[in-house]
Amino acid sequence: MGRQTVRFRVSRLRRITARPFGLTIADTAVMLGDESSSTGLVAEIRAAVTRGPVRLDSISLLYGDCLELAAPLVEVITRWGSRPADGLPPYARELGRAVHRDEAIARREWWTMTACDPQPAAGPFDPGRIDIVVAGTPARVDAVSFRDYLALSFPVQDAAVTVVSRHPLPDLPHFDPVADLEPFCAGWAGFMEDLSERLHGQPRPSLT
Repeated sequence: MGRQTVRFRVSRLRRITARPFGLTIADTAVMLGDESSSTGLVAEIRAAVTRGPVRLDSISLLYGDCLELAAPLVEVITRWGSRPADGLPPYARELGRAVHRDEAIARREWWTMTACDPQPAAGPFDPGRIDIVVAGTPARVDAVSFRDYLALSFPVQDAAVTVVSRHPLPDLPHFDPVADLEPFCAGWAGFMEDLSERLHGQPRPSLT
């Protein structure tokens, strides 16, 4: 992945029209996950040329060391678009992606760890409840455990937020709107450099 690709993605995300939610936690590595948009190709090109606003359907933010399986990792996905009408729980697809990613990391299959459409997690899910704080307001929400993962989902404003944690969450986790995506962009660029080195066996030129 070259510098132009990185610059295009960063420029695009600087112009999104809505702010995602994230985990409020100090002294933790952060990076971008995935984002999706149903905007057509022509509209995307026009927005890039004119530096116009960008409307996303979803975006995910990651907290922790993605490639270190023993380390905590929390993914917070904000979805503005409608979910697929497939009858699955709101966390099944996200859990499926997390499991696929971590299994690929364990096998050192770097090319396959970011597959676009892995199978949703099929359970069994162990249901529970968890206390959280959303934009300063305490809430108790449904949560599930699946293998070593914890997942929860809650509505906020015009969006739905799903959280998948590779290890237990901190006590009373806080989730707030994220106004500045620059640290996440920088973290993603560093992650891609690390991943390129693993793929090619030698350091690659800096992407930043």
